[in-house]
Amino acid sequence: ILDVQKATIAYNSDWLAPLSLADTIAIAGKTTLARILERDDFAGRYRENRPIGLHEMLYPLLQAYDSVALHADVEVGGTDQTFNLLLGREMQRSYGQDPQDVLTFPLLPGLDGVEKMSKSLDNYIGLDEAPEIQFEKCMKVPDAVWETYFRMTTDLDASVFAPVCAQDMREAHLLYAREIVRIYGGA
Repeated sequence: ILDVQKATIAYNSDWLAPLSLADTIAIAGKTTLARILERDDFAGRYRENRPIGLHEMLYPLLQAYDSVALHADVEVGGTDQTFNLLLGREMQRSYGQDPQDVLTFPLLPGLDGVEKMSKSLDNYIGLDEAPEIQFEKCMKVPDAVWETYFRMTTDLDASVFAPVCAQDMREAHLLYAREIVRIYGGA
């Protein structure tokens, strides 16, 4: 996906760690509490009168500032990051920069079929895991999310996987597991 010869790895601690309290307050002054409370998880918790820590509100703000520090022209993320990415556009405008383009992708459900796939939730299939482990995890994908898994993680056409899913879920699991292992570990 990336040409590693042209890629640069940047750590946001390089620009966030040196910030003084005055700098942080100036960044916070670029948006409003009302705008931060528009974020879905904050809005829901606010409506339900559940606590929201002030420190939690700094995350989208500082992620938005990352776009300023990097002079980003494109930022890619999951749909769960849409608010933060769009806040980055607003933050860039407030610093006199052209706003970045934002590209989001839907989240893949994890092996539990409910939460997003995440290493921290231990419901993931690692791309660099041993083929046997990948295969085993692929066999655990819940039946309800097969179409999503095939569509988002393989290049197989629906005409190939849909009939298998409709007829025999065990065969669907095997087809998926073999395809993932082929993609990441070789045939």
